[in-house]
Amino acid sequence: MFNVGILLYEGCYLSSLSGPIDAFQIANAHIRNQQGQNAEHFCWKTVGLDLTPVKTSSGIVITPDSSISHTDTFDLIYIPAFCYEGMDSVRQLAKQLTPALNWLTTAWQNGTKIGSNCTGTFILAESGLLDGREATTTWWLEKQFRKHYPKVKLTAKSILTQQDNILCAGAMTAFQNMAVHLIEQHFSHELAVQCAKAMLIDISQTAQSPYQDLLIGEISSDAVVAKAQYWLQTHLQRNIDLAELAKSMGLSQRTLIRRFKTELDQTPSTYLQNIRVEAAKRLLENTVMPLPEVIEQIGYSDVSSFSKLFKQRTGLTPAGYRKRFASDES
Repeated sequence: MFNVGILLYEGCYLSSLSGPIDAFQIANAHIRNQQGQNAEHFCWKTVGLDLTPVKTSSGIVITPDSSISHTDTFDLIYIPAFCYEGMDSVRQLAKQLTPALNWLTTAWQNGTKIGSNCTGTFILAESGLLDGREATTTWWLEKQFRKHYPKVKLTAKSILTQQDNILCAGAMTAFQNMAVHLIEQHFSHELAVQCAKAMLIDISQTAQSPYQDLLIGEISSDAVVAKAQYWLQTHLQRNIDLAELAKSMGLSQRTLIRRFKTELDQTPSTYLQNIRVEAAKRLLENTVMPLPEVIEQIGYSDVSSFSKLFKQRTGLTPAGYRKRFASDES
């Protein structure tokens, strides 16, 4: 048996909680079909702080199968995601889950694997188990994660990481990739492929980069930087002179760069590149405009250099991005 404990707590996402269970159930169906009813298979339990019914984020109430005070032993303990509403809410949740964090730490010290998905990685980081270890998280909270957990070796572009019996999966449905990985790791590659096909999971996709919005959370609270951002966003086709931009903002170029780095952790040039990449994404998704015209629309003239930048930022070529995300009507 491969025994899985699913941490059940107030406000967790139902899909993140049940998704891996569904994957393991599909794996069990294949196992029993091929090897018989008595073959080794996945087993699971939901585990709460106690046996009190728990309301998930969707309002659906689930009663835990077990609690952290029971003597159950697991091969894996999995932490589902929750709705992120700021770091204060994360800290409050972690405080409520302190007994569970201690339980996780003890289980890991005794050889149990620990897995987490999406915002669930914040809970795992609160336990301290990720300090000094590789991890990933949901791409849109990368900056918050880095700021609050600087000891973690975050590789946010990855869909899945594993180090020292600790697994982290990226944004939302990356729990599917984690489940398939565990099926392969503890049973076979053949079974993992069968399950991936049944669930329409693309196991060749290992990066979150194609899905990432490079501008999310980038509105500055600094009035001058915000003004510069708006100017850059509305002048994509122009050949941007940073010295001229800084002068128009009443600053030196050095001061503008410093304030950008302080506010956005990037230079104005990098920010402009990200604006242009995001603008190109929209054109690739929604039009049939040839690539030379796309890059002309966003202020580039060299297809080769832009394609290199685009792949660096998204992990895909412009053609590959269009193939994956273009609408049927474009």
